[in-house]
Amino acid sequence: MMREQFEENLRRLGVRPGSICTVALSGGRDSVVLLHLLKGLELSLRAVHIHHGLRGESADRDAQFCEELCRKWQIPCTILKGDARAYGKARGMSLEEGARAMRYEMLAPYQEEGFLATAHHGDDHAETFFINLYRGSGSAGLSGIPEKRGNLIRPLLPFSRAQISAYAKEEGLSFCMDETNEDSAFLRNFIRKEILPRLNERAEGNFTKGLLASMENLRKEQEALDQWASRIEKCEKDSLKDLPDAVLKRVLDRLNGKPLDRLHFELIANLLRGDALHGQVQMEKDRYFRMEYGRCLFLSKEQEREFPIGLGERVYRGDTMFSIQPWEINTPFTHFSIDCDKIRGNLIFRHRREGDRFCPQGREGSSHLAKRLKNDRLPKSKRDRLWILAEENGRVLWAEGYGADQSAACDGTTKRAYCVEIMREGK
Repeated sequence: MMREQFEENLRRLGVRPGSICTVALSGGRDSVVLLHLLKGLELSLRAVHIHHGLRGESADRDAQFCEELCRKWQIPCTILKGDARAYGKARGMSLEEGARAMRYEMLAPYQEEGFLATAHHGDDHAETFFINLYRGSGSAGLSGIPEKRGNLIRPLLPFSRAQISAYAKEEGLSFCMDETNEDSAFLRNFIRKEILPRLNERAEGNFTKGLLASMENLRKEQEALDQWASRIEKCEKDSLKDLPDAVLKRVLDRLNGKPLDRLHFELIANLLRGDALHGQVQMEKDRYFRMEYGRCLFLSKEQEREFPIGLGERVYRGDTMFSIQPWEINTPFTHFSIDCDKIRGNLIFRHRREGDRFCPQGREGSSHLAKRLKNDRLPKSKRDRLWILAEENGRVLWAEGYGADQSAACDGTTKRAYCVEIMREGK
């Protein structure tokens, strides 16, 4: 019965015959059951075991068990080793949080190649609610573990710990016992061993069943808020300032590429809802949120030196505006104009690189840009800050103070011209 339900769940998650599927195999009962359920299917199946650098000889035995089990079942197996303690310490995380974060970072490449399956089940779902409640999570965290996020799937989520245990016993499966699962010093173990059993013993009925129903309702509300946030496309003060916190947080998380912590979200929200059109919030050593003329963006120091731009766009960086705007054909061209039909790739503004070649309009012969700047006696401090408009493949089209490269310059055959400008506030 469990196998039929499991296979139906796989189809619902989008796993098809021939799919690449990697199992995160700890060697414990749940992941062994997951691998056993998958191994008879028409999949390109493999397993990955993460050795966290904890638990000494016990962890070594788990890794050896996984290798031997996969050899017996003829499933390719990879052992990856890390240092969870050092990983967590470097990031200010608890040991439990650091091990989890390190594990998912090491498993991430497998999601790019196909499905990554983890062995989370229904009881994990309920335990996660309490963990996230303890951390002060919103509806995203309190709705529990998603069955699917991109190529990360959790096909055992509809099953309880008792169902999985019964399957393992019925199939005669052997597995490892992690002694740390009995240690209530870890928050998840404390919830599983101390909190949920006492709640489920009460006369009012099955607490876990009601909790899972509530989490499903939260999940649906979460989806509605996500859809609202996904429709917010303009990253501008006027588009963001009046959004409810729940929606604004989702928009900012998306723009940042990862969730903001509570402190930085509140600082950014206050900036957006204030009167100023300019401002900045430092988030990490090399990353910050910036608002310029009411336009909002997340930047790293590296991005300050390079960013994309399209024809007809204006991009703001601090007190500087970078602009590429249409130029009337019936007006005289300037050396700042480029012929857009001579552009062969996506455009970026950046600082000069070693090997850049450039020939200003009206001069002869292409030469190294660095040599030309030196010959023109441009101070080194200015050379290093000079802005270049180039294609992504490296070809220089325009240089600040010089104008268009000969290869991109307008001439008598030009049909579509754009004027490239860099304008600084107050200048």
